[in-house]
Amino acid sequence: MNTMERVKELADERNLTLFALAQRCGVAYSTLSNTRRRGGQLTVDTIEQICIGIGITMAEFFSRKGA
Repeated sequence: MNTMERVKELADERNLTLFALAQRCGVAYSTLSNTRRRGGQLTVDTIEQICIGIGITMAEFFSRKGA
């Protein structure tokens, strides 16, 4: 799974930009921006911060509706 694609999906579902998502979750915007630009993956710690910030579990992050 591409973690940045999933983060973008979650941000879009909540009508948030990546910048607004980063602020809400306490994650540096540069972390999201650089990871997306470089095609990398997020760390488990960063994913956990995002999950806490938007009120979902890690299981929900890694599951997709209809999958």
